[in-house]
Amino acid sequence: MSSPCGIVLNATVLNAAVRIDELDEEVAGYHEKLMPMIFSMTSDANPTIVKYATNALDCILESMGDAILGYLPQLMERLVALLESGPAEVKPIALSALGSAAHSSGEAFAPYFGGVVARIKQAMALTGEDDVLLLRGVATDTMSTVAEAAGRDAFRPHLDECTRLALQGMEIDSPTLRESAYCYVGVMSRVFEGEFAQYLGVIAPQILQTLRMDESAVFGLGIDEGSEMGGDDDDDEPFNINTAVSDEKEVAADAVGQLFASTTTAFLPYVEEITAELVQLLNHYSDTARKAATVSLFTFIRTFNKIASPEPWMPGVPLRVPVDENTQAMIRLVMPAVLSIWEDEDDKTVVTQLCSELRLIMKDVGPAATIE
Repeated sequence: MSSPCGIVLNATVLNAAVRIDELDEEVAGYHEKLMPMIFSMTSDANPTIVKYATNALDCILESMGDAILGYLPQLMERLVALLESGPAEVKPIALSALGSAAHSSGEAFAPYFGGVVARIKQAMALTGEDDVLLLRGVATDTMSTVAEAAGRDAFRPHLDECTRLALQGMEIDSPTLRESAYCYVGVMSRVFEGEFAQYLGVIAPQILQTLRMDESAVFGLGIDEGSEMGGDDDDDEPFNINTAVSDEKEVAADAVGQLFASTTTAFLPYVEEITAELVQLLNHYSDTARKAATVSLFTFIRTFNKIASPEPWMPGVPLRVPVDENTQAMIRLVMPAVLSIWEDEDDKTVVTQLCSELRLIMKDVGPAATIE
């Protein structure tokens, strides 16, 4: 990282960014050596080095914990400067790093909260070409991170305006903005719980629209340019495809579980239709979409059980403490669908997630989860 050769420095900082992303907790232990060098490179004349250095900074900040406090003033000054006047390709990374700084610094972020929120709001309102929409999407996602770090009381004055901007982003023809908005609503519903129910009338229909999106064109004349195809020549490896549409469905499916868990009874008018779409998503070609649907369907069972406030379950068959009617109906719908795909599922991460969810649901509702 101290090399005077631009090519060497460029390659080194790229490698560092990748390693920090993969080993963030381990690398964070070396912050005293790394942070001064990374800081220095964020001021380099080469925009590529600035980009990689800012990305490395974003990754290491997530795991620094209290160690970030000694760097916070210098860090905030530099990140704000990059956001305001840095290279275009660096601005989204600087925004993300601001969210990481808020997450790691906790209460110490309070002096910067107002200024950062104001700048993120500006980015959440941007319109233009793809690079501008990318910045808007990152801003939307980052705002939810800042809100979670600050807490509901501190963020409440900004909730309505920020949510309005996020929902307006959904109306733009951009999968990136819709994904970012779903990430936003998932986190914000967790932060504000029942208070967030006021937005369900707009969010739930949009989620249904995403889950029902037609993907036949993806396999018509060929895979879209934005697709990612996983797999290699090894026939033992599963073949996975990820497209912009499948990614959007994955994020929507993930968010809807959190929405129901957070808003509980206010979400009930949307449960039936969305459950049907999630069950269909269990057979999706994308492994990440299948996994998200699995998690949310089990969350639906868990949430119905939470709403019923049942007595603690007791082991044994027949059931000594029956679950309520709604929970039982959801179990009867979800469990056969999940178990039917388990037999043919070839992705290890999906199987692992399914087993984890089965363990958790049996812990929550006891033998009622499997008795039928």
